[in-house]
Amino acid sequence: MLWAWTLALIAGLGFAYYPTFLWLEQTWRNEADYSHGYLGVPLAIVLLWLRWESFPGIRRGVDWRGLWLLGIAIAMRVAGRLAYMDFMDGWSLVPMVAGVVWLLFGWQATRWAAPAILFLVVLVPLPYRAETMLSWKLQGMATLLSTTMLRILGQPAIAEGHTLWIGESHFMIEQACSGLRIFVGVFAIAYFWAVTANRSWIDRVVLMLAAAPMAILVNALRITITCILYQWFESPAAHKTIHDSMGYLMIPAAALLMWLVNVYWQRLYRPVEVYNPSERLQKTVQSV
Repeated sequence: MLWAWTLALIAGLGFAYYPTFLWLEQTWRNEADYSHGYLGVPLAIVLLWLRWESFPGIRRGVDWRGLWLLGIAIAMRVAGRLAYMDFMDGWSLVPMVAGVVWLLFGWQATRWAAPAILFLVVLVPLPYRAETMLSWKLQGMATLLSTTMLRILGQPAIAEGHTLWIGESHFMIEQACSGLRIFVGVFAIAYFWAVTANRSWIDRVVLMLAAAPMAILVNALRITITCILYQWFESPAAHKTIHDSMGYLMIPAAALLMWLVNVYWQRLYRPVEVYNPSERLQKTVQSV
């Protein structure tokens, strides 16, 4: 009976959110900064699989307390439609999914699935104003940092707004090169590792805090290497190949840096093992 209700609710939600899913897929397909959206649901499922050993089980019967989360999701959808805020409609997926899980499987199962449900936020584009402001700030930081790196490497680099000059050559750091895609991607990687790490909450916070500087650093490195390679290979075809190749390498490079941060932090700060004196005494007596 429970599975019948589950399938019915999934079918109903799929029908109700069909326009939202179409909008999300169109955004992922047409905007490079949000192309990671295709990986959101598979990675959320991987999170559940990695946490499967701690699954608390399913509550018998329906837990009607989940209805208040469904009410919040419906209110968010109505507000999003009335105010023409598509992102609000997308964000309502989080309380909607959480409410369904709570309703059918209970509060303990909802707590267990919460990290994966929250991860669904990466499916939804940022509000336009927030996206524009963040892109502008990231453009400025990427320009200044890459200019500094080029000067360290002996290049006569000068920053002028979001334009980078090296001698007579100039390179525009456009909004598409602001690093917003890598910024969101690195936060997703950091969140994924923080949830799956068997460490204290402090270690998880450190991983999340390291995401922003890692994203900015990787984007600045990409711009620096691209500018140098542009001077070595001057043909338009080579420039396109270099630009596209460096873009593809950003996420793996960021993942590698985040992995190094994770390894370094684990070696630097190891959890203290707590010993129970009575248990050690019992083991000693048994061995004797």
